[in-house]
Amino acid sequence: MLQRRQLTGERKERIMLFMLVGLLAAMVLFFASLLHKTHREFEQFKVRQDRIESRLTQARNEFKMKETYLRRLIEDPEFLERVARERLGYSRPDELLFRFSDEF
Repeated sequence: MLQRRQLTGERKERIMLFMLVGLLAAMVLFFASLLHKTHREFEQFKVRQDRIESRLTQARNEFKMKETYLRRLIEDPEFLERVARERLGYSRPDELLFRFSDEF
């Protein structure tokens, strides 16, 4: 009888050990999947950040070009006159403009 109780006690200990190992394995899998998901989201945020930084650099370059253009319009009267003539079709009072169409 004593031997049977020891056998049953060993069996319970073995079952408890397997349950604990199984629980530990389940927790490791859960946290590994959570870590994998977090890493994937981090990579997506990095790609998004790179795209946004690229757009920001492009917008800054465009702003510098427009700022330079505006400064030239304000400070350079010859440039202002050339732009007014080309874009708005302005002419001096004593000039005559000829416009040709591109159609044949």
